[in-house]
Amino acid sequence: METTSPRRTAPAGPRLAPAALASVVVGGLLLCTWFWISLALFGIGLSSLPALGSGLLLLVPWLLAMQLAVRVERRRAVAIHGLSVILPARRRSRRHGVAGWLQNRWFELGTGAFWRGVLHHHLAILVSGLFFLAFAALLWVSWTSTGLALSHGPVELGSLTVSRGGLAAIAAVSLVLSAAMLVLGALADRGLSRGLISGSEDELREQVAELAERRQGAVDAAAQERLRIERDLHDGVQPRLVNLAMTLGLARSTIRTDPERAERLVAEAHAEAKSAMTDLRQLARGIHPAVLTDRGLDAALSALAARSRIPVDLEVALGSSQDRDLPPLDREHEAVAYFVVAEALTNVARHAGASRAAVTVTRDPEALRVRVEDDGRGGARVHRDGPSTGLAGLTDRVRATGGVLTVASPPDVGTVLEATLPLRGTALHPRPALPRTPQETR
Repeated sequence: METTSPRRTAPAGPRLAPAALASVVVGGLLLCTWFWISLALFGIGLSSLPALGSGLLLLVPWLLAMQLAVRVERRRAVAIHGLSVILPARRRSRRHGVAGWLQNRWFELGTGAFWRGVLHHHLAILVSGLFFLAFAALLWVSWTSTGLALSHGPVELGSLTVSRGGLAAIAAVSLVLSAAMLVLGALADRGLSRGLISGSEDELREQVAELAERRQGAVDAAAQERLRIERDLHDGVQPRLVNLAMTLGLARSTIRTDPERAERLVAEAHAEAKSAMTDLRQLARGIHPAVLTDRGLDAALSALAARSRIPVDLEVALGSSQDRDLPPLDREHEAVAYFVVAEALTNVARHAGASRAAVTVTRDPEALRVRVEDDGRGGARVHRDGPSTGLAGLTDRVRATGGVLTVASPPDVGTVLEATLPLRGTALHPRPALPRTPQETR
């Protein structure tokens, strides 16, 4: 189970009053149509549940429609009323395809923010609709009074006679009151949005849960990294150093009795020392490549593509460092993106049997997005046990940043790996952190 990072949507500036007034008119139209359809679907579906669960045929579409309506209402609150709305962190499924989509929908149903959004959706329609009906009624009175004043003159209402001036006054007052109904409806709609969907303690609890998930991802990634370093040292560098020590020992014991053999042994030891240094450099590159620190993510990814055994189409669009709309990339996000690409290309070269691979890295105001795809045999899976746990390590590393890693790998089609690393939640002055590397195997 993953979690998305909580975000706060900020208003982009003053909003025009006509948009808020138009939302009242739309609310009136929805009150006459969708409001009653929604209540009917919910009521009939709920009452039909005892009949072998047949009510689910109505409740499931209604719940899906409500999830869409809640998202629309949040965006409307930002676009029309200029409110700052907290988009709460949500648990996300680790599954892929239809099963993952269904589980995400189920997770959303269990949040208080969703049900509060459903309540807001219906209350906003009801309140806006009532004010719109009052507006329409007063506008009709104004229009009718104006017509009577112009065409008929004084009007007798029972024993009361209303002169042209009286009709004109009624028309004017009704027109003013109708405009006031629109304004009051817009203010009431804004108040409902501020009270029900702009954020509350539930969002804080969601953020605590999200931070716990990110912490667990960091712990899991660190454990995977420690095991990888231990394995690389034990299986790679340690045997070379042992062999080097034995060779030097033999050279030392024969240096007086057989100088020629001692010279050969020293030459072997020298070659072994250089091989050990190469292994150590590879290990250090796996912890954090120097080119990433010295020249940045673009150059580091170019070096990865150049070293790949299969052709790689690389596209990196990180934007200008002077662009104020783009948050700066800290060391952790660069390292995670680098190792996602490194692990993916390693898997493609070792297991996929692909002829080409494509890497796309983009940055927008919300996230750093990494996509790696190939035309290989597919069938990649995330394993939590056994020797092939590289993608699991990548999943933990991405989760530690609050991001999501998805793998789509149908057999005989190829593999598409996508990582989304949120940027809005990063610190303004991030501290350098020791990056963690993925496993070397799938």
